[in-house]
Amino acid sequence: MKNKLYDHGYGIKWDGVYVEQRERYHSSVADFHEHDFYEINLILSGNVKILLTNQSEDGTSCKIVLTKPNTTHFISCNPDTLYSSLYLVFTDDFITSCNPEWMQLLATFGKTGKIITLSDEQKKYCKQIITKIKEEKNSFRKKILIMYLLSYTNEFSASDKSESNVTPNYIIKALHYINEHFPEKIVASDLARRLFVCRTTLMTDFKKYTGSTLNNYIIHCRLKKAIQLLRSGKTEHETAEKCGLGDVSGLIRCFKRSFGMTPKQYMNQENSKSLIEDNT
Repeated sequence: MKNKLYDHGYGIKWDGVYVEQRERYHSSVADFHEHDFYEINLILSGNVKILLTNQSEDGTSCKIVLTKPNTTHFISCNPDTLYSSLYLVFTDDFITSCNPEWMQLLATFGKTGKIITLSDEQKKYCKQIITKIKEEKNSFRKKILIMYLLSYTNEFSASDKSESNVTPNYIIKALHYINEHFPEKIVASDLARRLFVCRTTLMTDFKKYTGSTLNNYIIHCRLKKAIQLLRSGKTEHETAEKCGLGDVSGLIRCFKRSFGMTPKQYMNQENSKSLIEDNT
């Protein structure tokens, strides 16, 4: 059975390196987050918003987003447009044993992550490499392919002249505050005063840079915590209290609004999927 190294959002089981092709009309429950592994996200299509601590972009052009461990980031997509991406993640242990050249390639990720706009030719080639990583069975060749992808990306990243917006500091602070305090009652006007901006500016810019309203983002954080608590065996009553959804009725309403099912139905569905994975 594979180790569950990544438990952000709904949970993905993988070991060392993992590649997934994603295609959907909605974002999975996500937040402004960081993790302890490397992530390369090749966005093939979709109207997306990308947020790093000092950089943000949106639009429909093909992009590759690179983040190293403990780099805070957020990617969301407009539900009106099909979002398609190749998602590659790998652990530090998996890659550092490869060879000393790896340390030179770390600069490709930038200090706080990097967003690079790709030409059609670059998009096609990056897709081929990541697809090959997914299909390759040999662990050593996977490492070489990852390093090749970064080396190739590094060639044109320095000459990328596309303009990115500078993410306002109060948006980053708002995201961090919500991540830490979502179980509590969060009032937009109080949060705006804490950040020394007016409420309208906070609400408008939060939507602009994250693609989500302030309230919906808080709900996302509470849902993520609720799923983790239910997985750990907590009752619906305990879960509702600990994640800021009030009572069981509030928890059920939130799940039905977001997933079209009750918490119990959601967990039964998830347990069925885990059983299938464990037996494959």
